[in-house]
Amino acid sequence: MSKKKVKRIGVVGFGFMGRMHYGNWKKIKGAQVVALCDKDLSQFTSSMQGGNVKGADTSTDFGTTKLYDDYDRMLAEMDLDIVSITLPTPLHLPLTAKALKAGVNVVCEKPMALDTASCDAMLKAAKEATNGAKLMIAHCLRFWPAYTFLKKLVESKKYGAVRSAEFLRFSPPPGWSKGSNWLLDESKSGGVALDLHIHDADMIHYLFGMPKSVSSSASYAESGTMLHINTVYNYNGPIITATGNWSITPSMGFDAGYLVIFEHAVVRWNCTTGKPPQVCPEKGAAFEAKLGDGDGYLHELQWFIDFINGKKVPLIITPEQSRNSVRLVDAEKKSAHTRKTIKL
Repeated sequence: MSKKKVKRIGVVGFGFMGRMHYGNWKKIKGAQVVALCDKDLSQFTSSMQGGNVKGADTSTDFGTTKLYDDYDRMLAEMDLDIVSITLPTPLHLPLTAKALKAGVNVVCEKPMALDTASCDAMLKAAKEATNGAKLMIAHCLRFWPAYTFLKKLVESKKYGAVRSAEFLRFSPPPGWSKGSNWLLDESKSGGVALDLHIHDADMIHYLFGMPKSVSSSASYAESGTMLHINTVYNYNGPIITATGNWSITPSMGFDAGYLVIFEHAVVRWNCTTGKPPQVCPEKGAAFEAKLGDGDGYLHELQWFIDFINGKKVPLIITPEQSRNSVRLVDAEKKSAHTRKTIKL
């Protein structure tokens, strides 16, 4: 692995998430974005499109950063330390495998892949990586302040054990992807369950471990595309549920949050309020949590560069965990289609 003080970064795929990675890498000390790659060169001059959060870099002046439309040539020419892969999900496996074989560390956007078999192939590529190159799947909620706060409460049991938890994630249709809109094609994106709802499924996995079984229900468009999914996760104890929907009207907009009931407090958060989580203890007045600065996109990249630099950082995510989150959503989709409880 590279011991260079400043890590040379490449970003492949320059849509909404590519610009998000680009903008956040530029904020990190010890990182230098030296290459950007998209097979459609017009992405570098087009106006920024959509996404459900703010923060993507809208620059069209990239200074000395080299622009590519050929991924293999970028890998061969640029002596990269890290590549951010922010492309449609079917491309995650082949492009990750190429980078790891070239000895380049990889941050790959979630979901890891379309199915567990492809995830297993990515794990194999990571184990065989040249010069010990590392793989991270960018599950940003594990680094998002409102969720890291909840993680600390669950682990510390400051307010006792969790009795129940509800997570939600609602979005208008993802109309910002270009061309044929690969996100709305379940064969390419995995649909609402694998692309949107997996945020909360992975967070539940992170907070409570893998459930013993799942029981899901869903609604579908006339075309058969899943629009809404609700899942009950069986832990033989607390009642844990999550709901995802990407058929919300544009006038409502994006919505996400949680309501967690502990033995001695209730903690609630909703992104639309613009406020931190609210803690409502059994005794005393409710109060707002104190959160650190930054968002999950910035924190996940900072964590990864610290991790590959050998710094002592908590092990927040592993490729194996990311694989199991895909396995979890696979079980949810099967449960919804069969109307049966699926064991894990």
